[in-house]
Amino acid sequence: MFFIFFVRSQPWSLGETINGASSKSVFDDPSFDIPADPNQFGWAQSSGPLGGTVIRMIPHQDTVWASLYSGGVYELQKNNSWKQIGIGNGISENRGFDIVVDPTHPNIAYVPEMIGCVSKTKNNGAHWIGLCDNMLGDISADNFSAHTLTIDPNDSKIIYVPGDTHDGTSMLVVSIDGGNNWERRFVFDQHYDFNHLYFFNSRMYLGTIENGVLESADKGKSWTALNAGLDNLTTTRFLNFKNNLYLLGSRLQFNSREGGKVYKLSKDGSSWLKVDGLRNVTGIGTDNETLFVGTGDSLLLSSKDGFTFDKKNSQGLPQSWIGEIVSLSSKIYVGVHGNGIYVSADNGKTFKELNDGMVSVATREVHVNPNDENEIYVGTWDRLGFYWSKNGGKTYKRMALDYNIITIRPDPNDFARVYLGGDQFIVGNVSKDGGKFIEKNKPGGKGTLIKSIAVDPKDSRHILVGVSMETAETPSGVGLWESRDQGQSWTRAKGINDFAVYSILFHPDNSNIVYASALGSGVFKSNDSGRNFVPLGDNSLKYTYRLAMSAGDSNVLVAISNVFFAQLSTEEQTSGKYGGIFQSKDGGETWRELTSSIRKYGEDQPIDFIGWLYNFGHMPNYEMVLIDPKDANHLIIGHHGENIVVTRDGGAIWEKSLPEQMVPGNIHNYAYCLGSSSDFKEIYACTCGRGLWRGILDKDKKVTWDFADTVYAKELKSDIQPRNAEAARQFIMSGAYNHQH
Repeated sequence: MFFIFFVRSQPWSLGETINGASSKSVFDDPSFDIPADPNQFGWAQSSGPLGGTVIRMIPHQDTVWASLYSGGVYELQKNNSWKQIGIGNGISENRGFDIVVDPTHPNIAYVPEMIGCVSKTKNNGAHWIGLCDNMLGDISADNFSAHTLTIDPNDSKIIYVPGDTHDGTSMLVVSIDGGNNWERRFVFDQHYDFNHLYFFNSRMYLGTIENGVLESADKGKSWTALNAGLDNLTTTRFLNFKNNLYLLGSRLQFNSREGGKVYKLSKDGSSWLKVDGLRNVTGIGTDNETLFVGTGDSLLLSSKDGFTFDKKNSQGLPQSWIGEIVSLSSKIYVGVHGNGIYVSADNGKTFKELNDGMVSVATREVHVNPNDENEIYVGTWDRLGFYWSKNGGKTYKRMALDYNIITIRPDPNDFARVYLGGDQFIVGNVSKDGGKFIEKNKPGGKGTLIKSIAVDPKDSRHILVGVSMETAETPSGVGLWESRDQGQSWTRAKGINDFAVYSILFHPDNSNIVYASALGSGVFKSNDSGRNFVPLGDNSLKYTYRLAMSAGDSNVLVAISNVFFAQLSTEEQTSGKYGGIFQSKDGGETWRELTSSIRKYGEDQPIDFIGWLYNFGHMPNYEMVLIDPKDANHLIIGHHGENIVVTRDGGAIWEKSLPEQMVPGNIHNYAYCLGSSSDFKEIYACTCGRGLWRGILDKDKKVTWDFADTVYAKELKSDIQPRNAEAARQFIMSGAYNHQH
């Protein structure tokens, strides 16, 4: 997965309050101080952070529909707020990659999905139905992954959907009756990742992520390559501008885009003609009068021939790639990386944020004030700065928005003082007027990134940081660094080689003792405040990603792996040889694996096969862990794919907290981070594309009412879940399950 960040370095930065369709002054927003909502059992989505990565956006019946990565489908309301019309209304999955409306019946629309096949609405988004049950039976497949579809221009009941099954077979499936029945129209001779299927002049054009364009003159019965004139074979999207077919030759994969060129189909249809002068193009759109082109830093318009463009100032847009572009009623709407949607009413000269109600940001960190469970800091994957809330996420203030922040660490003695890491190291003081943030020296050399920070509970000037070589979570790094003067100077710790360190824990009562995890190298301990480290445990801890320490007993440690981030192959990840969840109750001297009983779950083909449990056991890719300070056997685990899983008996039984509200059918989301109040009753959970969630534990230590009476929770969407171990394994091996954010 690829990341592009544009950062403006400033010696200090004020924050801004984000609580609606536009940014408000930090000085006059009374909503920031409103009280938190009353506690209620179960999960509830907080009111932010706002924004998200727009995968597809279309004009639809005098308004705009937008599909957000892992965030469902939104509709723009008359009051300029966004309403979620997908999740909660029956849509099969939260990852929809296209929105295609029936041209003759505009209340009918289809959304192709990563693992949910296709969802359909007949009443303009009020309710959706999944088409997997019919499709999978007709095409004899366990599952079907689709990123695009199109409707026959002569008969809107005919739907064409390219995609692939769990075993990697790529095919075009067709329904001639609006999705009730399906057939295999064409099976390709190799695996393709498809981005866009489009009709133009009775021919079908199919764009792939990295194999160029395929063309069919017989409605999908046969295909030939059409790549003459292309500089490379990455393709994203087609559009028709003034009866000419244009192609965006850039890379769109999941939630990331890389810039490329724009091409126009030659008059004889045999080759592509490059549109000169356009570079780093990440998005295209048209309203039939104007061709819009978005790049990594600007918006360009052509109202003539599609070859000459006028570059707009685009003031107010975040400095990041522009993906989706829609023009409607004299306004231009653009999706900007993870920043959600911005709108211009002056033909692209200036833009304002338009994210009220759009809670689809991928959140990556949450920190809870130990003295006030409603005061939190939240970090995100895709937006600059971080977020501060004093009412449990009901309203947020956005802080330090000039900085690319990867990790946050509040001072253990003063929650208002924060340490920020990314491509810089920053010390800040948070306040309602925005606070002040000061850049310090960053260790590790040019091009490195800070991925973890720890502050000595006895001396706030003593700081340890883990340094990585890459933006993505990988093993590559330059170890752990120590500062004794709050970031003015740094010394590299000894004992940890060139690996990225993702967790650093000070012993709360004896700051000479420090624990650290280095992905690909294992768990380490220092007895001299972080100057020197020695390894703990054996090779089973090699792929430890995160560490946690019990607040009730500092000898209780839990180490969790992420073998996907460790860049093991899918075969290695599922082999049962690597990773897991390990617990120590003696300060790291000895360790016990808590996942040994589920490593091979499902291979004996139980009658009641549970897909999530197979994935949780076979894919030891864990994001975060919380330890109940009063009960070391009670753990809450964030998983890279299966959301939140709980054990209350030290791993003998695993139960899935069923946050049906988080994702449709309780399938496939990443609980990137977890946080808790000091009494372990209030839990916060990060998600991929669903903002921040808040849950309350009941007297039985359950986050929701929805635990099943049986040992393991039952599936809610059986039509899109693997039915046995072989189907589950194929699903994992297909690549549709795991990917970098």
